Amino acid sequence: MVSLEWEAVLSFVLLIASYLCLYLALHKRTNFARYSMTVLLIASGAPLAVMLILESRREALDANIGLGMAFLLTWLITALVFVAALITWIAKARKRAS
Repeated sequence: MVSLEWEAVLSFVLLIASYLCLYLALHKRTNFARYSMTVLLIASGAPLAVMLILESRREALDANIGLGMAFLLTWLITALVFVAALITWIAKARKRAS
């Protein structure tokens, strides 16, 4: 169970870091962008948080497919947000260079 807790913490930290990178890569950091990023972050982390709570209440020792899918979804969202931030950073750098 300790491994699961560390994986969850690391997943949430990476998810927060990816949204922070995307927010910092934006050209205009308005209140709308800040609130949008906050809502998207909460919506992205909610499936994993719910599945972790349900897993902690479960008594069974078998595998939980839903928890695995929640981890995969969170990792996919994290990767997509990191890629979007990277693309935004590159476009910003090219715009400054020309």
